[in-house]
Amino acid sequence: MKVKALLTVPLLLGVLAGCGDNDVDQDEVVTNPTPTNETTTNNADDTTTENANQTNEENAGQQQEVTSYNFEHFDLDVEYANDVSYNAEYTNTQNNITAEFEDEANKVDVSGDEAYNQISPYLGQLTFDETTEDQEVLNQVMTAFGLEDNYTEFELEVKFLNGEKKEYKFNK
Repeated sequence: MKVKALLTVPLLLGVLAGCGDNDVDQDEVVTNPTPTNETTTNNADDTTTENANQTNEENAGQQQEVTSYNFEHFDLDVEYANDVSYNAEYTNTQNNITAEFEDEANKVDVSGDEAYNQISPYLGQLTFDETTEDQEVLNQVMTAFGLEDNYTEFELEVKFLNGEKKEYKFNK
């Protein structure tokens, strides 16, 4: 009986080790903001646990980046001549992030992770808060997003982290 048990354990360990997937797909890390809680009951396979911890740390870093903005909602609509528009929208409510991005001049219309990835560098440049002068908000947004100043209408709605909502409107 002991001989069977001694032969069965290494065989099972070999099968379990062969089934493990120690590669972390980078696309999964970016598109899945929910941390994985992979654990292993076998101390011989610590790589799976290390990968799970790495994924959790990367997701925690991603959440920190997301919450570093001064606002939880940002809705930008800029109109140009010939009905060409530029729209960027970002919302973060209870760590549920949505984003949309449309740039008609460059034929871009995306949503979700792709939109967030496109606009997050711009959002990260914005430092204004609810006390910033309207003209300074306009200047920061125009500069961060690289927008032309020949717009016909500029509208921005922002909900700051303290809950205050502000609208900024400029017409030429």
